[in-house]
Amino acid sequence: MSGNEMTLPKTADVVIIGGGIMGVSMAYYLARRSAGRILVLEREVVGSGSTGRSVASVDLFSPQPAAARLQHYAYEIFAHFTERIGDDCGFVTTGTAVLAGSDQAAELQKAFATTLAAGIDVRLLRPAEFADLEPAANVDDLASICYTPAGGYADPVLTLNAYVAAARSAGVMIQQGQPVTGLVQQGGRITGVETKAGTIAAPVVVCAAGPWSGRLLQAFGLAGLGLSAARHQVIAMQGVANVDSPRLSILDLAHSTYARPDTGGLTVAGSLDPAVGNDPVEPDDQQQRVNPDYTFWVAERLVQRYPMLETAELRPGWSGLVSMSADFQPVLGRLPEVTGLYCTAGFSGGGFKISPAVGDLMAGLMTGEAEATKLLAPFRPARFAENEPLLSGGVVALG
Repeated sequence: MSGNEMTLPKTADVVIIGGGIMGVSMAYYLARRSAGRILVLEREVVGSGSTGRSVASVDLFSPQPAAARLQHYAYEIFAHFTERIGDDCGFVTTGTAVLAGSDQAAELQKAFATTLAAGIDVRLLRPAEFADLEPAANVDDLASICYTPAGGYADPVLTLNAYVAAARSAGVMIQQGQPVTGLVQQGGRITGVETKAGTIAAPVVVCAAGPWSGRLLQAFGLAGLGLSAARHQVIAMQGVANVDSPRLSILDLAHSTYARPDTGGLTVAGSLDPAVGNDPVEPDDQQQRVNPDYTFWVAERLVQRYPMLETAELRPGWSGLVSMSADFQPVLGRLPEVTGLYCTAGFSGGGFKISPAVGDLMAGLMTGEAEATKLLAPFRPARFAENEPLLSGGVVALG
């Protein structure tokens, strides 16, 4: 798919900046709501940013009530994806276990109650019960485990491609190779976007530019959202399938790591600690290698949990850019300073697992639906100015 598939239009009813899973799914759901001429502008090719480098975990667990509701909403779409969107998303059910030592047990109990209240099937397990599910795991240091049987992971490329096809079938224009260089406003109202090919006039603009969102909005005078770019690193280890490697997806709070299985005995893993393996960078940073010290940090902790992985072979990992927010929670909704300007950014590594919900609910919010507005209200951009951040305890939620 080239960037010159169609002539760049001069006007649109909605311009969405960013051709990742957020921007494209939102465009699809707006088209389903007959929101007019919808144009998605992608700086490179669709999925070339955070989406294409995602671990794509769908863990169905959150200490934040609002975030847990989004995860439940999104899972219902993932679970019926082909029926609803028209193609496969590659979802694999592994079950997800959140592991806590004695230091994290009290907080895990609170998060369990929050997740359960959101309508998610979640269970508290004793270490011995977890060991029955995951025989290769060392449980000696564990005090409590939350288990969501429906958790798993999807294929980010298949998921995005399904939304691209559905969006185009619904009449959405997707232009690749078209970076937005600026936003245009007049009298406190958005009037369009600037590109290298010229200005596109539009009364509604959504910034879904991932790690580039902070730079774009800061240049527009909106620096108070705490948006920044970071590079998250992922390691891969090759063990023997279903013998010495994880069967479940895990969030190991005791070791500040996550891991999930992949085909053929592969395990992908990384850090849940925002200070480790989530390096602040400029969004144009092209470095994609995984730091050897980081690989050792994660692998050492993974082997502590799964001792038989000590003989596993390291495989090439990867890294990708993520958009961080000041409270590690998404920034979703209308920017009150400028009429017609919306933001969908700051997912802090946890965007993919809620992306179907974000796309649908943002489209609902933009078209005046009360339920969507209510569900997204906690994530509103104005929360920082109103001193109502959604504190997360400083744990990056991968998805």
